[in-house]
Amino acid sequence: MKEHLGRVAEQLRDAVHYLAHGSCAPKEKLTGTYNDSGFGSNCQDDFPNGTLKNDYLTIRDSLITADERNAAVNIAAMSDEQAEKVISQICSLSQATAYALGRQSNSER
Repeated sequence: MKEHLGRVAEQLRDAVHYLAHGSCAPKEKLTGTYNDSGFGSNCQDDFPNGTLKNDYLTIRDSLITADERNAAVNIAAMSDEQAEKVISQICSLSQATAYALGRQSNSER
C-alpha cells in the first residue's frame, strides 16, 4: 500500500500546486486539476481503508456521477461555490495523505 500512498501523495501535492498557481475561475482550476495533475488517474484502491479512502470517494462522487461519467461535464454544471468546496476537499485530502505517509514512514524506522 505504501507505493500507492506515496504516488497518490505526490499527485495530490501536484494538484494543490496547480490549484494554488492557477489564475482562472474555480471550475476551470478544478477541470485542469482533474485532467492535468494526475488527480484523475487515482482510484479508490490507491488509498487505505478508512478516512482517506472515504474522503477520496466523496470527491470522486462530486466529479463522476452515475448519470454522467465525464468529470468535465459535471464540473461545468457546478456553481463556483460547489467547485470551491471540491477544491477545498482536495487540499484537505492532500494534507491528510501526506500526514499518513509520514506516519507510515516513521513507524517503519
